[in-house]
Amino acid sequence: MDLLNIDRRIIFVFVFVGVAIPLMLDFSFPIKPTEPVIRVFDEFERVAGEKDPVVLVSFSYGPSTEPEMQPMAMAILRHAFSRDIKVIAICLVADGPGLAEQALAQVGAEYGKEYGIDYAFLGYKPGLWAPIINMGQDFHNAWPRDARSTLISDVPVAANIRDLNDFDLVFDLASGDSIEFWWIPFGVEKYKFPFSAGCTAVMAPDLYPFLQSNQLRGMMGGLAGAAEYEHLIEIPGSATAGMRAQSVTHLIIVAFILLGNAAYFASRRKVTA
Repeated sequence: MDLLNIDRRIIFVFVFVGVAIPLMLDFSFPIKPTEPVIRVFDEFERVAGEKDPVVLVSFSYGPSTEPEMQPMAMAILRHAFSRDIKVIAICLVADGPGLAEQALAQVGAEYGKEYGIDYAFLGYKPGLWAPIINMGQDFHNAWPRDARSTLISDVPVAANIRDLNDFDLVFDLASGDSIEFWWIPFGVEKYKFPFSAGCTAVMAPDLYPFLQSNQLRGMMGGLAGAAEYEHLIEIPGSATAGMRAQSVTHLIIVAFILLGNAAYFASRRKVTA
């Protein structure tokens, strides 16, 4: 076989096997949580020590980034509900409500949590950063009703929330500009509440300056960040399984790169000999 002209379909077969087999077998690679992810974990543990803790979770992603973001959402909800932290969820992107309701219903059922008492979903509101400013001034004015059309004053978990400072933590799950262009300038800097976030892997490098300034108290980046968080809460989920496939595929790609370079230099030696 001419390794310099290998049929690309052979590579595709190896990649397919590298994805399929790890998803079918139960094994794991060592997972070492990074500092930004540990900081998210520590923030939720801090919140768990508060009296009657409640967290605001903003779902700022849609189906296009579900494979990265949904495992992250499930992980933080499992951590929150396992520590009896109440959750109020909102959506600031139009295609996010379905994923938010799915995550809340599934994890809520796992931990026997009751809608309205332990968690609530308020639905979607347009306006990008405008709802954030509104929530900082008057939460009930920003969300007069929940996603089920119940008056917010009649939803026990949200009835006593007056503004963003009444939350022990605000957490944004983002696949776009919501962290650095909405929540930080129009929320954190204006109202000074504790804020952490999760984002797609491609976004994470741009957010490190906000970690250094402590405007962002913790961050999960992509599927790897979600897998690290699952490791911290000791509840393996779809992120851990996904990282198996991703890691094996990366090894296959590296192997082909090394093989191609070895074949290239071997051919050069033949030419010069």
